[in-house]
Formats: sequence, structure tokens, C-alpha cells
Amino acid sequence: MLVLASASPRRRRLLAEWGYEFAVVQPEADESWPAEADPEAGACALAERKAAAGRRLWLERGGSAGDVILGADTIVTLDGRVFGKPADAAEAERMLAELSGRTHKVVTGFALVCADGEATRVVKDSAVSLVRFHKLTAARIRAYVADGEPLDKAGAYGYQGEGRKLVQRVEGSEDNVIGLPMETLCMALFACGVYPSSDLAEAAPAPPPAETPADSGVRPPRARRPAKAPGDSGRRRIADLPDEIKPRERAIRSGVRALSNRELLALLLRAGTPGENVLELAEHILTDTNGLRGLAARTLPELMRVRGIGQAKAALILAALELGRRAAENVDDRNKAVVREPADAAKLLNDMRLLDREHFRVILLNTKNMVLGIEPVSIGSLNTSVVHPRECFKEALRYGANAVILAHNHPSGDPAPSRQDIDLTRRLVESGKILGIEVLDHIIVGDKNFVSMKERGDIV
Repeated sequence: MLVLASASPRRRRLLAEWGYEFAVVQPEADESWPAEADPEAGACALAERKAAAGRRLWLERGGSAGDVILGADTIVTLDGRVFGKPADAAEAERMLAELSGRTHKVVTGFALVCADGEATRVVKDSAVSLVRFHKLTAARIRAYVADGEPLDKAGAYGYQGEGRKLVQRVEGSEDNVIGLPMETLCMALFACGVYPSSDLAEAAPAPPPAETPADSGVRPPRARRPAKAPGDSGRRRIADLPDEIKPRERAIRSGVRALSNRELLALLLRAGTPGENVLELAEHILTDTNGLRGLAARTLPELMRVRGIGQAKAALILAALELGRRAAENVDDRNKAVVREPADAAKLLNDMRLLDREHFRVILLNTKNMVLGIEPVSIGSLNTSVVHPRECFKEALRYGANAVILAHNHPSGDPAPSRQDIDLTRRLVESGKILGIEVLDHIIVGDKNFVSMKERGDIV
């Protein structure tokens, strides 16, 4: 059965509206923000803490080790800063004043702790919605805060209540803004063997359950499932899901950006394996390859060694990843692309975020800064690449380039240049002057951002 590790009435209502039957526990968990975590990773980490604490409490109360525990955490971010729950009315007013007239992100991470034989496994995912506020007057902010609603809400507003009136528009899941990205969560629950009640279409949702008393000795009812057909193994197929949460139908209705990595991979794979549906297959592939970054770094033989992937599936996955890389590089329009600022160059290098080794490339430009090509120079180790000026400018001479932009990635995710990066850049700038080829910039690509050494003043 499903157990919600949360005191949030909003999350209870969402689960009930989507047809899930569940019990509730309210564990104490460490809610301090993980050091140096990005919003999605941080929300998932907090959700996992809550789920783990909920599982311990559930087992102490006599719950089954086979039950699935759900933890979730929702945060608001603006300009990279995390807005949690305000400590008091003054802080709530300050938060709302900053959000006024601007677009911020609402990130919800969730974690499911479920049985995996004698051990447990954790299924984590997150969703992001963009929320734009109306321009708010100081009087309107004070009136809303005085109502009391903002004081226990991330970002100091409740979208399910009066806070909805502050919002101009939402891009993405509205359920996510309330507290649970239900479309994405349903797919994760499906992979853990938890399904909505079979009579959802005929009956109104039941009221959210109260917390199970520790001393009642009564176990809450298990979630109802459709009766098995003769010969049915009990394993749900994708075809058994309601249309609103099937990956293909969700992609058609909401766009592929609304799908999680697991769902996108499941659409590519199309079918599971004996004893494993396609969502479970996608989940274990992402786990075995250490996520999307690890998957993108695998070769065909390496992918074929992952359980459940044969030659055809491996080739399909790699083809999809290569299309993404080419789209990110604007391969089809390189002769039309013009680099006017560092961000233009960074867009051409977007795929380098996923690489697990240092790759050094050179963007080749004509006299009008139009892109002639993007060529690899070297592939190094986890934290260094070896670059010789001869190799760097060989392709520039072949293309007849007037100028170049150097580029490499930092697999650590931090794009800050090292001392070696600065020394190498200065050496290549001097080499370019000898050859009559100007080095316009050196872009260092990190996990979610980049650094322009020209803007830093390392190239003069």
C-alpha cells in the first residue's frame, strides 16, 4: 500500500483526487538545505530524507516492510535563490515583494521508498513549473500576509488558496505548484506497483485519510486494484493505465517537456522485457547507467552490457541522444549561425554538459563571425585535457577560418577556470596571433552554466 510521509493537506487532497488510497504518517526529518545542491537535486534529497524517516516511523507502528513510502518537498526559486517557508510576516512580505511581477520556478522533488527483495530501493524524480506573478502593491501584499495563508508555504503563497489570485500564469503542472507533480508521480508509483482505485471513474474521491494512530492496532485498508484476469500475473502493462498518465498520451497532450527522463526513455524503448514492464526497464537502465549523464556517455557495446538492452535498443537510444546533441549544436544550420556574444557560443556546446571526460573543441568563424564548423581537438581524463596549438589551429587553417572560439567542459560541473586553463588560453592566444587567427574567447562549460574567459578578462 501507499503511505504518505507528510502533514500537508494539499498533498493528501491531490492523491485522493487522483484515486489513490493511502495512509499517512508525520515523521520528523532534517529539512536543512543540502550544501551546494541545485534546486531539483536539493528538493529530491529532502524528499528522500522525509521518505526514509516516514518508513522508520511506519515500521515502528507495525506497518509492512513491503509498503511504499512517499516523501515530497516543494521549493520556490528565483535567480538561483531558494525561498523556503517564511519565518514571520515580515519575511513573507519581503518574499512576495521580490516575486512581484516576475517569473519564478516551483520545484517539487519526490522520493518513493519501496521493497526490492530483502532490501529497499529509492525512486526519485522532480518537476519544475514556471509561475509568473502579477505586479503586487505593498497594500495587497500586506493584506494577503495578514490573512495568515503564506506563513507555512514555500515562497510565502498558497496556489490552492487565495494565493492563486497573485498568479498571472503557470507554465507546467499546476498540481506541482500545489505540492505534487501528479502526472510524473503516477508513473513512478506505477513502477513501484501502486495504482489508483479501479472505481475512480464511477465514484467521487474519498476524503483524505487521517494519520494512523500509533496505538490503535488497526491497519488501514490496502489500496483496491482491479481483479486479475485468468492467467494474469498481476503485473500492470502501460496499456492498463488511465489515458491521462500514459507517457505517449501525456506527450501528445502536454508536450514532451512535461515527461520525466524515465517516461522519455520508456517511449523510446516501447516495450519491456519478460517480467518487467517498460517503465521498470527504463528506471533500472537509468539507475544502472547513473542517470542521463551516464547514459549519454555510454558506447554501443557498453549499453548492450546493461540488463534488458540488446543491440537494437542500444542503437535507438544512442541515435536519440545523437539527434539531441546535433540539435543543441545547430549542426544543420552551422553555416547560418552567427556568434555575437558568449551565450551564442555556449548554446552550440550544450551537449558538453553531459560528457564525463574533458573534451576540447574549437568553433571556427569567418570574418562575419558566422560558424564554419565545430571541430574536436582532444579528449582527456576526468579533470584534464591535453591540447597542443598545432592540433587546435589545424582545422582553422583547413577551413580558412578568420577567428576561433576555444571550448572545453568541466565534468565536475563547476565551470570556474583553473590556473592551467588560464595558462593554456594565453598560450593559444599567442599562437593564434602568429598564424593570423584571432582567439575571440574560451568557453568553459559546466553542468548548468558556463564561463567566458573573455568576459573574465583572461583574454585581452
